[in-house]
Amino acid sequence: MTNETLTLDPHHPAVIAARDAEIALYQFYGLQAKDHYIRVPGQNLKMRISEIGVGEPVLIVPGNTGDVFPLASLLAEMKGRRIIALNRPGGGLSEGMDQTEVNIREFAVQTLLAVMDAFGLGKVDIVAHSMGAHWSLWTAMDKPERVRSLTLLGNPGNVMKGKPPLLLRMMMHRPFNKLFFKLIMGADGDKKLTMLKSMGSTRETIDALPKEIGECYYYFRRLPHYFISLTSLMQNAAPNIDAQQLSQVKQPAQLLLGDKDTFASVATGKSIATAMPNCKLHVIEGGSHLPWLEKPEECGRLVNEFLNK
Repeated sequence: MTNETLTLDPHHPAVIAARDAEIALYQFYGLQAKDHYIRVPGQNLKMRISEIGVGEPVLIVPGNTGDVFPLASLLAEMKGRRIIALNRPGGGLSEGMDQTEVNIREFAVQTLLAVMDAFGLGKVDIVAHSMGAHWSLWTAMDKPERVRSLTLLGNPGNVMKGKPPLLLRMMMHRPFNKLFFKLIMGADGDKKLTMLKSMGSTRETIDALPKEIGECYYYFRRLPHYFISLTSLMQNAAPNIDAQQLSQVKQPAQLLLGDKDTFASVATGKSIATAMPNCKLHVIEGGSHLPWLEKPEECGRLVNEFLNK
């Protein structure tokens, strides 16, 4: 692995294509993002932060590889908020990394704190998806004075034994991880959002999405650092958060779980919410692992109502 695999040349055609695709998607949803870059603690690594809107701040922590763009339709519903969205290392035009080389819990908490400190957020509301929700739960446990509330979207990572579907889990295993990466991400030229299908989205949902999101998935997964960042994240899978650990999360919380989420059942979602002292479960009917794709208005309303309490 060379440094060129992990850094990003802003003039590289693949980087330009990904950035242009993201701009087009944000324009479709009426969003305008301002870029910031900060150094990740302990890593010679630049992380990109996307700032959108004005108002009370909310920290967005995306799931999967760490790209913010899949959340665009939800962010469009969060008007009147200053959205500070971190593109987790390896995603969203942040620089890449081999995530098997860090203590993932320490790294996760330090990364979120670095963003809070950079933007002067003493205590902040967090809206987080999947692996980003896992990172946010750790931060709420380890640094409770910095987290005001938690909105968890989809099954929050490896929690109460929820787990990714089989194809994603196969990316933990060499030498077949390249093969399964291609199966999940789709073949060259495929902009039909194969990965979303594995997460519970129906063909009807996928066909209704704007072509701009397909362009984003297509170009972002072809960035030079994407494979190593995603597969190493799967190989250094976050340790399970059990009920005893969840009982430490005292902050107000809500879990928005699609009933078609392929990472965890509704029964598991109920167990997660019950284990947390101050958490409410909202089941999104017809929702996938990215439930706002199916129900952006409903998810946006639940997020806004919770943040406005």
